[in-house]
Amino acid sequence: SNSLEEMTNELNKRITTAENYSTDLLHEIRNPLASLKSASDIISETENKELRNKLIGIVSHDVERIERLITDYSQMLKDEAAISSERMKKINLNHIAKSVVDDFNSIYESKRSISIKLKIDNNKEFNILGIENRIEQIIANLLENSISFSENNKEIIVQISKKENDKLSLIVIDEGIGFSEKDTNKIFNRFYSNRPEKFGEHSGLGLNIVKNLVDLHNGEIIATNNINNGAKVEIILPAI
Repeated sequence: SNSLEEMTNELNKRITTAENYSTDLLHEIRNPLASLKSASDIISETENKELRNKLIGIVSHDVERIERLITDYSQMLKDEAAISSERMKKINLNHIAKSVVDDFNSIYESKRSISIKLKIDNNKEFNILGIENRIEQIIANLLENSISFSENNKEIIVQISKKENDKLSLIVIDEGIGFSEKDTNKIFNRFYSNRPEKFGEHSGLGLNIVKNLVDLHNGEIIATNNINNGAKVEIILPAI
């Protein structure tokens, strides 16, 4: 009886979560849809070439926004379903970070002259209890976020070090525009973005997914601005 009650409560919780996600997604899609409708109506009526090109850009931007929302939302639901069946094991954080950094460098060094440097404290081996592909996802999402808000010929630092109380720190530092929010905790909210000019490239789900995966690993995530410029996101995880 107790087991059945627990299963029922868990199922109700999942249904409520799915309903909330769906409601939020619909809300987010309505804005670009309204913009699309307005722009398309004006395009069909205007003969001004400059205005027409500007409206076509808006249409393209909104289509990207909707496509990104649906893609990331679908991936998020798949991830949540898969995580429940995955098991944690001892993994090497150094090797995972190096693999992700190497992959990104192979793409963005030639594409945009953005260099990603991996710095490991005293070249030590750092191990955690976790799910390997989810840790990869955390690092990849943070790098994608940093790259999208960085200009060409910039550098991004990924730094791994030991903290007190048997904790490990993984920090991603970029030279982008930083966070405009004073309360940087808001950036981890679902569908949040404080940089709307980049909405075509961001669904507002990337950092929320990172936050959920960090929570799954009993970790902590902190976002701050650098003293000069750019953003800094630190992941703190229990060490083995």
